[in-house]
Amino acid sequence: MNRILSSSALLAASVAVVVSGASLSHAETNVAGVTAAVNPTASVVEGSGKRKLISLGDPVVRNQRIETGPQGLVQILLADGTSFTVGPNSSIVIDSFVYDPETQTASLAATMTKGALRFIGGKASKASGDVTINTPIGTAGIRGAVVDINLDGKTADGQVIPPHVSLVFGKQVELNSRGSSERVFRPGFSIVAGDGGNSVKRTPPLWVSSLQQYLAGRPGQTGGAQTVPSDNSVRNSQVANNNSQQPPAKNSIPVPQPRPLPVTSPEQIAAEATRDTTRPEATTGETVAVLVPSGGVGSSGKTNTSYATIKTNADGTTTGTYGSDSFTLPTLASTAILTSQTVTGTANGTAVSGTVYTGSNGFVAYMLTTGTGGTGNPFYVIGGTAASATNALASGEILHYVLEPDALNQGMVNIDGTTIPFTGGYATASAVSSDLLVAGVSSTTGVIGRAMQASLLIDGTGASQTSAINVTAGNIELLTGGGYGLVGSTAGSGKDTGSSSVEHGQGVTTTIGTKSGADQFYGSDGEYLIVGTGSLPTVEFGDDDGEFEGYDYVHVASRDDTATTTASRTFSGTLNGFSSWVLTEYGTDTIKSGRVSLTFDAAAGTFYGGITSPGGTYYADFYDEDDRTYLSDQLIAATSSKDGTYMVSSAAVPAKIFDNNTSAEICSSCEFMTWGWWGRNSYGEVEYKVHLGNWIIGDTPNNSNVPISGTATYAGHAVGTVLSGGSQYIATGDMSSTMNFGTRTGSVQISNFDSRTFTTAVTFGSSTATFSGTGTTGTVSSSVTGAFASNGTDYVKGIMGSFTAEDGTWSSTGIFAGSR
Repeated sequence: MNRILSSSALLAASVAVVVSGASLSHAETNVAGVTAAVNPTASVVEGSGKRKLISLGDPVVRNQRIETGPQGLVQILLADGTSFTVGPNSSIVIDSFVYDPETQTASLAATMTKGALRFIGGKASKASGDVTINTPIGTAGIRGAVVDINLDGKTADGQVIPPHVSLVFGKQVELNSRGSSERVFRPGFSIVAGDGGNSVKRTPPLWVSSLQQYLAGRPGQTGGAQTVPSDNSVRNSQVANNNSQQPPAKNSIPVPQPRPLPVTSPEQIAAEATRDTTRPEATTGETVAVLVPSGGVGSSGKTNTSYATIKTNADGTTTGTYGSDSFTLPTLASTAILTSQTVTGTANGTAVSGTVYTGSNGFVAYMLTTGTGGTGNPFYVIGGTAASATNALASGEILHYVLEPDALNQGMVNIDGTTIPFTGGYATASAVSSDLLVAGVSSTTGVIGRAMQASLLIDGTGASQTSAINVTAGNIELLTGGGYGLVGSTAGSGKDTGSSSVEHGQGVTTTIGTKSGADQFYGSDGEYLIVGTGSLPTVEFGDDDGEFEGYDYVHVASRDDTATTTASRTFSGTLNGFSSWVLTEYGTDTIKSGRVSLTFDAAAGTFYGGITSPGGTYYADFYDEDDRTYLSDQLIAATSSKDGTYMVSSAAVPAKIFDNNTSAEICSSCEFMTWGWWGRNSYGEVEYKVHLGNWIIGDTPNNSNVPISGTATYAGHAVGTVLSGGSQYIATGDMSSTMNFGTRTGSVQISNFDSRTFTTAVTFGSSTATFSGTGTTGTVSSSVTGAFASNGTDYVKGIMGSFTAEDGTWSSTGIFAGSR
């Protein structure tokens, strides 16, 4: 057997717990529990130092150290139902255990010094949360949860996994170390220990699979069972009636997800077990959305929405009809939280399979394909009672909706397990991607909310660099026919290498509802969305605008209430700043720098403005038909489905591109300035394109507020685009500046920028709080245009600006920022 628990081992463990439990009371006893499964080598080290091999059913005594060898595994069961599965090369001590069966309360303390384990909480964890496990990385406090602790894990190919504590299922886990505390409330997230302190991140799938293999038994191991089940004993048992002889719809093998989702809780299983399902009553009449390609089930291409009437049958299936087509799928009950499982069914007689997501208030999303493992062609069915969008957005806070992978693009996740949505085709491991961010705003012309999402990839340096961006922005607005939903657009651009051509794209992004006239939010309070995007063609000169023909990507989104943040919008009126870009027109690339001007409406959560040359020629504008989202001073996005124009603030996609890829901050304490990325596609008679240009804005003070004496030094960074040897790529460097307010002069130095350093002397503006100048450093000629930026109390707290530099066939343009 290759599992740690055999059926006979589990039976023996149950008997042992009953026997030992009879002698345990609310007074602390030496015997805390029993060993429920053992694979050699595992031993107990007594206080005297004497070592003894562990056998199945041995008592677990307080203050005895349990150690496992390279092949060792032990499962410990305590009287309150708590269990530890201890992996190879591990060491653990049960320091104290108190259990009162009359009041159903317990407390537990343990010490783990090495290895890995899985903890499943019993009464001590569920009732009072009085469980602590001391480890070298800190003290873990557990409440009503299944938790993995991995202190020195490695992947199958030997990669080191950092020490971490993961919440697999349940309420919460907390890690206290070195005077700081991190807490996780959502399954699928981990607290990771590091030299710079602990951090919280989504649990990568590789960590989950590595620990699962670590805790699995090895061939030839029996979990300590004296009688190993044989083929005859299994054949004569009743196991098959409830397992392998079940039809496929009831016996599907779960497929690992890119990010772990909680499984059905024991409480939900118990509730289902008490429900009479032998003669369920058939129901009919509910409407669901069906998304299939225009050619029907089994065909390829974009999906379009139809509506089906479904019937729940007595045999546990749901059938639906839409037009002359039909489907049969397994009926699934609502779940308190987003839960996924693998199912099979038929659509027009064609087998379909894949992942189905369930949630509260009848929410269900069958994300199926005609192939296996995310191959074939799509077949999606969406159902559930609509929730009130107005109520969901009433707080005005920024809500984070976590996006699950598209059924046909399950590999589009980064190294942290975060989905890269609404796009495909570029390497994703090092990409940075945001959740779908949504916030309620003051209702105006039918708009009650704004939304945005972005993904950014900058991988490598120089000519071999891969770079790509995708931005989504839109409104939660009143739909034609009634009900509120997301209506927006997506735009982006990408380069396989520095020398390859840029690919641009744009499209439409919307939520998907189950019927006309209803809000397109689901769950008890709008915690679920279905979001799809469909590409539109580039419009050539003389062509009509492209029309929406269906969805290329469809994602399930679930709200993460632990990530909700305040929508702090302090910008009012117009903020000006600087911009940079490489203009690609008729096959020629040219470096450019200019201005950016944005006018904000905080109450409505939007803005308008554009990117211009110094003389005022617009290269990108964001006005009437464009989607413009202003969620906070650091979360800004705009897109156009017509010309592929995009703009997004760096805080939405905080790529670590500064200080040798260790920081995403352009300068320290510079939250009073906002910078980001922009680009555009060609459109009609406009033939030029831009890929990953930059912009920065801030509050420029009146010239009268600039000091007239003294000096100041500023430090920060620069980011921009390089043209060199036929390649175009992103580069960063350091920025330092000295300003003399008495002489109204200064200098700006940009160093280590694509292996170049150049200094530019600047002179202050005569009537504005600006500065500009040109310079030559060796063979590099440079120019700088900038301004001072106020943080509200210090009028010249920061500087911001744009630069250009040329050195023979090498040239660059970018932005910079710094604070004093």
